[in-house]
Amino acid sequence: MSRRNEGIAKHILNNSIVVFFFLFILNPGRCQEHLPRRRARFSLTLALGLELEITMNSQYLSIFFLMVSLPIFTHSEGPIPSISLEHLDPTLPPAALAGQIPKCSVLVLQQEFTDTTGSPPASANYTHPRECPFPWTRVILELSVSASDLQRERIAAIWIDGSEILRTITPLPMAPGAFWTVRKDVSRYSAILRRLGDPSYTAARGRGIISMMLENSDSPSHLPGVYSANVSLHFYRGSTATTAAAAAAHPNTRSLYHEPADIILPISNPTGYLGSNGFWFRINNETHIQTAPFALPMNAYRAVLEIFVSYHGDDQFWYTNPLRNSYLNRSPGTNLSTPRANGGLRQLYANIDGQFAGGHIPFPVIYPRSINPFFWSPVAAIGAFDMPSYDLDLTPFLGLLLDGRAHEIGLGVRDAQAYWLVSANLHVWVDLWSDAVRAGLVHYYVPPLKVNRNAEWRNLDGQSEINAEGLWQFTGWVSSSRGNITTAVRQKIKFKSQIEVQNRGAVTQVEVNNKERMMVEMSRGHQTLGRAQMLVEAPLQVQTTSVSAAGGSVFRKARLFHQLLESVVLSEGQAMTTSTLTDRQDAEGSALMRGEEPVWGSGSTRSSYKYRDDNTCYLRALNTAGGVVMVDTTSASCAAEA
Repeated sequence: MSRRNEGIAKHILNNSIVVFFFLFILNPGRCQEHLPRRRARFSLTLALGLELEITMNSQYLSIFFLMVSLPIFTHSEGPIPSISLEHLDPTLPPAALAGQIPKCSVLVLQQEFTDTTGSPPASANYTHPRECPFPWTRVILELSVSASDLQRERIAAIWIDGSEILRTITPLPMAPGAFWTVRKDVSRYSAILRRLGDPSYTAARGRGIISMMLENSDSPSHLPGVYSANVSLHFYRGSTATTAAAAAAHPNTRSLYHEPADIILPISNPTGYLGSNGFWFRINNETHIQTAPFALPMNAYRAVLEIFVSYHGDDQFWYTNPLRNSYLNRSPGTNLSTPRANGGLRQLYANIDGQFAGGHIPFPVIYPRSINPFFWSPVAAIGAFDMPSYDLDLTPFLGLLLDGRAHEIGLGVRDAQAYWLVSANLHVWVDLWSDAVRAGLVHYYVPPLKVNRNAEWRNLDGQSEINAEGLWQFTGWVSSSRGNITTAVRQKIKFKSQIEVQNRGAVTQVEVNNKERMMVEMSRGHQTLGRAQMLVEAPLQVQTTSVSAAGGSVFRKARLFHQLLESVVLSEGQAMTTSTLTDRQDAEGSALMRGEEPVWGSGSTRSSYKYRDDNTCYLRALNTAGGVVMVDTTSASCAAEA
């Protein structure tokens, strides 16, 4: 028998041994009780000519078949590679990193996160380096993290003076020494960095504060891993490799930040430096709206609200929630008796002084313990390392806000269950040639979101479907030194969620798709000055088959398809640019779960990333199997696409 065939045989034998080992450990009495009485005998013949004869309790026969059918990953002749300790994100790197050396780099925070649950964020004073004054072409945030041992995934964020610049979720470290790096282009936050580099500002207000939140626990009742984090800023000058490439980021209209804002106002928890929630607002249900006051300068001519969000607790898997009859039949305003029963529709939205100002269906970032934890080691799910933020252009509303008074922004999540963490940044552009500008809101069209819900259930089995459509239009004018410019914002969404459960709850199929179209148009009279059009589509399909094991454990086999499609068309005068992004992941595998904790399993994930614009093409393929990187290729030519 060849070495490859021996490896395959050992894989199957080891899998069967693992099955018996875990079943015996989880419930030895039951295994000993039934094994002598009810046993099934069968032969497994492989194509390679090896025959295995196995005798086992028929109660666990189906589990055995699932486990030995896991993908077998071997190299043709060489040794089997070791599990990767580095976790990877197969997305387009910041353009400034393409062969360029930063003008200067600053390590702004170092921290070990041990038992930090309920603690305020770790903070450090920031002093801007004198050798790197403004202007910069690009600023890159780099977060490097390592885990000393096994640990659960944790949500984390970084703020500068209360303005969030990164939200991320750690991978699930499967071995001591796991590490990863997150890089994000933060050039659009230059207003904050310029302010901190201004001697007159720092003399009056003191140095800025960099904060990082990562709630971890290494107590004896939890896993022992400690997270060590380094946060750095890299400042670049000169021309960058590809300006357009930086606009490709999911699922966010980065084109709105062609010129960074002059002022950034944090819409966050003002007690963030001391509170256990950091700068996050916490949303506990669908009627819970968190508010924050703000006031705009009288010479503001443009405003964009950027919202960060993540979901936890009962809503951690909101995109797979079935719609139960108990939700359809409940009285208005009553709480759900069963969590996760109100379906998979969520809408993140913002209000201005209680008036709806726009919203988005969140992109379903899949957390590392979701579906199958072994899918996400060592590759991150789409959007996990750099969780998406969502833009709302508030320029049409300036006519309501430029009165010198304080106003209020409210943040909420439609159909939310406990709990969601939100914060926002208000990006403001000011007219340096005017002390005050005039503005007015001329068109406000916000019909209710059309939602159709249907559900048919008999005990555990059944199906549900949710369809939603929405269209919003806002138009307003601003008269400044740039002229009298009208901004029109139009957004359309179409959402569908289908969930089917069969075989007494053992088989679940989830299919979700969200399509959003957004257009922002600026005009002077009958002349169109510029237009940004964006199309986002996010399909998700999940199939799971579960078998109950001893000791309350569950053996689950799963398949996943997840994709982000984004197209952006920018036009300024006669010039027009187009960019497209396709980010896709396919995964399959099995896992033995005790509660929400993985005990044993395997998975393979195929990730493909393609970004293309008028001047650039970037391709990356990253395939992982059994914790090992099998394929990792990149190309700057679309001709290399298979």
